[in-house]
Amino acid sequence: MRQALALLRLPPAAIAFYLRALALGRRSGDTVSLAIAARPRELTALIHASRDAATVAEVGTGTGWTAIVLALARPDRHVHSFDVSEHEQRARYLKLVPDPVRARLHLGIRDGREGPPADLPELDFLFIDSSHEVEETVTTFNRWSERMRPGAVAAFHDYGDEHYPGVAEAVARLGLTGEARAGMYLWRRPGSSA
Repeated sequence: MRQALALLRLPPAAIAFYLRALALGRRSGDTVSLAIAARPRELTALIHASRDAATVAEVGTGTGWTAIVLALARPDRHVHSFDVSEHEQRARYLKLVPDPVRARLHLGIRDGREGPPADLPELDFLFIDSSHEVEETVTTFNRWSERMRPGAVAAFHDYGDEHYPGVAEAVARLGLTGEARAGMYLWRRPGSSA
């Protein structure tokens, strides 16, 4: 019931995509996508935290559901999403959104520990949803946060999840001061983007 209510808080285009993606996942037997996709409550919190962000990076694309929802949430937003491999089902979910949305999705193969590619613009929002291991999360954050503008927000997925204790351990090791919200930890880079 809570997830259904959270779904209603998403923008209409994101709701439509999420419902179509769920149906496609169930129809095709894509249990991996159904298991790893961010839930509506998490997506609502992400959209709220990234509301002012025109340039977003995601480390850990998976099947692309989160990247798509972030692109649908704001018509001028470009989402740059990277993963260590291309999920075999991702192309099917990308077909559920119009060409103009897909044009604002920049998907690449890259290990988060490598840091951002040289041509990636400065970031307004960074979403880390990769291995969930302490060392990899710390390294990924340290490399990618250098590209964040003053006032930009970083979100760590699965914070406080007992299955992924490495995320909370990484945040503690980094000494970040922020807030936990809907299974994420949100940190704002000091300074103002204005």
